[in-house]
Amino acid sequence: MRNSKCEIAEAIPNCHFAFRISSWGELMNETWRDLRYGLRTLIKSPGFTAIAVLVLAAGIGANTAIFSVVNGVLLRPLPFKDPDKLVMIRDLQPPLDETPMDYDEFRDWRQQGQLFEEVSGFFNASYTLTGSGEPEELKCVRASANLFPMLGVAPALGRAFLPDEELATSEPVAMISSGLWQRIFAGRSDCIGETLKLSDRVYTVVGVLPSTFRGALPGNLQAVGAPDVWIPLRLRAPPSGLHFLTVLARLQPGLDIRNAGPEIEAASARIQQERSTNHTVKLVKPRDYITGAARPALLILLGAVCFVLLIACANVASLLMARTAGRRKEIAIRLALGASRWRLVRQMLTESLLLGSLGSLAGLLIASWGVDLLVFTGRTIIPRVDEIKIDASVLAFTLGISLLSGVLFGLAPALQCIRADLQATLKEGARGAITFERHRLRSLLVIAEVGLSLVLLVGAGLLIRSFERVVAQDKGFDPSRLLTADLSLSQSKYEKIEQQSLFIQQTLERVRAIPGVEASGAISNIPLGGGGTNGDIGIEGKTFPPDSAAVAEKRIASAGYFETARIRLIAGRYFTERDVPGTPQVAIINEALARTFFPGEDPIGKRIDFRWDTTGLQEIVGVVADVKHYALDTPVLPEVYVPFAQRPSRGTTIVIRSRIDPASLVGVVRQQIFELDKGQAVSNVRTMEQIVSESVASRRLSMSLLAGFAVVALLLASMGLYGTLSYSVAQRTQEIGIRSAMGAQPGDIFKLVVGHGMKLTLAGIGFGLVGSLALTKLLATFLFGVSASDPVTYAGVAVLLLGITLLACYVPARRASKVDPIVALRYE
Repeated sequence: MRNSKCEIAEAIPNCHFAFRISSWGELMNETWRDLRYGLRTLIKSPGFTAIAVLVLAAGIGANTAIFSVVNGVLLRPLPFKDPDKLVMIRDLQPPLDETPMDYDEFRDWRQQGQLFEEVSGFFNASYTLTGSGEPEELKCVRASANLFPMLGVAPALGRAFLPDEELATSEPVAMISSGLWQRIFAGRSDCIGETLKLSDRVYTVVGVLPSTFRGALPGNLQAVGAPDVWIPLRLRAPPSGLHFLTVLARLQPGLDIRNAGPEIEAASARIQQERSTNHTVKLVKPRDYITGAARPALLILLGAVCFVLLIACANVASLLMARTAGRRKEIAIRLALGASRWRLVRQMLTESLLLGSLGSLAGLLIASWGVDLLVFTGRTIIPRVDEIKIDASVLAFTLGISLLSGVLFGLAPALQCIRADLQATLKEGARGAITFERHRLRSLLVIAEVGLSLVLLVGAGLLIRSFERVVAQDKGFDPSRLLTADLSLSQSKYEKIEQQSLFIQQTLERVRAIPGVEASGAISNIPLGGGGTNGDIGIEGKTFPPDSAAVAEKRIASAGYFETARIRLIAGRYFTERDVPGTPQVAIINEALARTFFPGEDPIGKRIDFRWDTTGLQEIVGVVADVKHYALDTPVLPEVYVPFAQRPSRGTTIVIRSRIDPASLVGVVRQQIFELDKGQAVSNVRTMEQIVSESVASRRLSMSLLAGFAVVALLLASMGLYGTLSYSVAQRTQEIGIRSAMGAQPGDIFKLVVGHGMKLTLAGIGFGLVGSLALTKLLATFLFGVSASDPVTYAGVAVLLLGITLLACYVPARRASKVDPIVALRYE
């Protein structure tokens, strides 16, 4: 008996295993049958399938494209060793916000070994490449020798910098980018040890960086694009107080940016005491610094495309409900033959998942085009743009949203199968009346579509109005017919300030002699160029507490610059050709500085200390209008200008006003400078109107994308309303015939259908207005001169939506008004 029981006990698990195999196999067989049946059903309705797939492709494609950007910019870690241990050390210099460091501070923090494994600094520079054809301006970075080992970036060829090569007395060496290696050395592996002549100094190439490293570092690096050349710091006593170094550090094991605060404060206090300064520091994650400005815009755009996808799902759900209603006889027969309701639900969900899969395939095609377009248009706007691509994580995201979409738009039609009244359906004719529940659900879907599209339209409208306000801002200068060109003078050839001043003076004279040129000048940082140098200034007779020092933007301008740029003179005079070395040192200030430091006073004749390679005080001889140097939507900072002849600079921008199209002068301007110095490169030749356009490019891109998504949402909502009304008219043909037979006029029928459509639209507008008031607050940081509850925008969008939906109602209403009562009464 024991053996018999043991045999039974041993057999039971095997029986369960066989049952599981049988159930799993049967499930797979049923799933395969569902897929084949679903495919046949979709193929039999090519029009319905094509429309549903296109609608889904629009929603899924937009989501995939924007997620590709979010993934590349925000989610993907920086391509360095242990990126979470990297921090930026930013200087806090009251009353300014965080700034780069000066060289003395960099050396102090480099000695804090208890906090950091490594501390490295770098800054942008530009050098002229000569000896290989026409002079070419290269983007360069001067960095401390430990930068690449700290980042974990190994050269593709050669070696990285040695510690001694960072010293000013070392031999000049360079590492070059993969792109420059291909362009100059044709990708030869024996280029190590060869030389490059940069700004009249010979540098030995010691390494080639890998093609995967594009210089995606924080700080001011992303503003200039991928560098061509990297050279060691090799600094000879840079001026104290000049904040130009971006500092990266790697935290010691056990420390992270969240718990390093007390140690940082203690080290900062020690340095403050040793150097008698009030500067503190702040640790910033490099990725946050690189992507900080782009993060809110990208998340808002991702939310917008989610709305588009929801509208698309509602549209397809409405189509599927109409299609399911037409198949109710088939469903009733299958139920009568013994099919379970949940079996039919599974069949319906299988068909919707098939639609979602087809939509995702078409959406991937749309997304690939969209990503290429976004990368092309956002090349100079979007950080980490080279890392945006459709990869495995993006494909997984697309698969996920296609499955989620299939469930979302397939659930409502599938639930109709469960609630179907078998006997009533079998008794009714082929075209029985649609149930109230179906009417209500389809109406709710339309209301949701209209509401969501209104939210997107309001957001787009607010951004459009903000963009108009930004562009209409007073720039402080006249950008029309202005041409700009950057010059970077060789340090060895133009070492003395007299040589720098003479070259710029001769260049301006040659340019002014060109036919069609009205005026010319030079400036260290052009308006809206984004660059600038700020620092402490002294004001004679005024003292400031340590935490509120007098700080201003510092710029160097030639005689004729203000007249060329048409910057208004508020008081005093402009610089003249008489403001040269040996004459009294002078300065011009802007209105912001006059308001800040000379309130209620006449600043003309007062004296200030520029404190940047100048000696003594400068007399204020003029006040000019505020000029937008950083962005059109940011406040103007106090600014001081000193004359180029009294304080020359090797880096400057020539500004030329012409009577003709400035773009036609590019060739002749280059020729005049080449004749003056055959080794002088001319770079970044642009019109000022291009610069103005580029300064608002980020706003324009965000506005255009959100507006595009809003238009797609509006079209989908209109299609949903049109489809609902058309289906309603088809289902109510008999009722319409009875109304007509009892004396209703075509106009009455027309009003009936339009009224139904308008009720749905007004309900959707009400729902959308409530949602907009809540959600558009997220746009507040992007708005300029416009409130998030701007009544003009809300009213305009509501009127637009009513007009579009009225057009969507017109065709179904006209069709209903032309129903023949005799034919309608025979309608089954």
